[in-house]
Amino acid sequence: MNGGFWRNNSATPSQQRFAFGPRRKRNGKDTQADVIAAILRKARFEDRALDLPEILQTGIAQFTARIFELRKRGFVIENELRRSPEGRMLSRYWLRFDPERDGGAQ
Repeated sequence: MNGGFWRNNSATPSQQRFAFGPRRKRNGKDTQADVIAAILRKARFEDRALDLPEILQTGIAQFTARIFELRKRGFVIENELRRSPEGRMLSRYWLRFDPERDGGAQ
């Protein structure tokens, strides 16, 4: 199977509104990876991690593939796993470097 088959998936209108609100599309097409980047940026601006339930609310089923795409584009995204007091594993993501906003080398 071609490894690039699932890359650059277009974001649905509801996914675009979730991340960007009502606005004009960038270059005519926002991808699901762009949606993940936007919500990671928002979380970083608020000085917090992006919790997995927030990602799942976007309706992006293959979010790990989208995070992989972002990493290939130069984003540094750390994943943190921790156990809740009830014993559930919780996952959250930190945006450490954004090549489109931070500029230069990391």
